[in-house]
Amino acid sequence: MSKLKQSRGGESASDNVLYTNIRQLIEESKQRVFTSVNAEITMLYWNIGKYINENLKTGKSSDYGKNILPTLSAKLVEDYGKGFSHRDLANMIKLFSIFPEKEILQTLSAKLSWSHFVELLGIRESLQREFYYTLCINEVIISVL
Repeated sequence: MSKLKQSRGGESASDNVLYTNIRQLIEESKQRVFTSVNAEITMLYWNIGKYINENLKTGKSSDYGKNILPTLSAKLVEDYGKGFSHRDLANMIKLFSIFPEKEILQTLSAKLSWSHFVELLGIRESLQREFYYTLCINEVIISVL
């Protein structure tokens, strides 16, 4: 058997390969965790938007919807932090209205971040929105390769 060459720090070439491979495993796992958490958060926001939307429709007056979001938001921000502001809740409702089919959103949320979705919510034309998310998905796929 041949002896492996020692590097400057006293590590052998095989130690360096071992470190590199384990580091790659850690980074890949971290990326999968990030993707999974992001998809779950996006689906949570969609479910919140759906629930609020359905409850606003059953409200007794149009003032009900105007009054409920600020009140709800204040309580949620107190309990869960700034990610549930009035504007954030409005985005969640809009997310549900733009992507009413859960299966489509689940597919997209596995590839796009919540930040992407916030940008998509500002695009009024569905064709432009579809172009943007297709471009984002392709860019994400290319950057991973």
